[in-house]
Amino acid sequence: MITIIGSKTDLKSASAFLHDARFTFDAIDFNPQTQTFSLKLWVCAPRRKGGKDLQMWKAYLLSFAAVTDCKVKMHEKVSYYELATIRFVKREGCVHLVAHYGVEITLWIRELAGAIKETDESRQEWPNKSDSGCTD
Repeated sequence: MITIIGSKTDLKSASAFLHDARFTFDAIDFNPQTQTFSLKLWVCAPRRKGGKDLQMWKAYLLSFAAVTDCKVKMHEKVSYYELATIRFVKREGCVHLVAHYGVEITLWIRELAGAIKETDESRQEWPNKSDSGCTD
């Protein structure tokens, strides 16, 4: 499944779908030569009704083309981050990927040209949020 993001309405729908999706810092990928940005996000799949099975997380790839610059600012090292919302500010020509805490991502774009692509990846477990797995 591929969902195209070409308008503010598409972006609002994508933002709602990806709300609380998890990602790791190393999943952020900006390529200045191709002017592309991608971020692998993990979305919690709904449990079967009455099911007591482990929670499953499905991977999706959020991508944008026509990205002229990208700024990533990490405030806190944690094992994963949760996406709160995605905002497009047309007059500034930028997309803000807003996490609940810990990291800010700003993309400067020539046009709103994005997509969400479902992958075949899934997982059941996440490390504790405070276990960053990072060494200073």
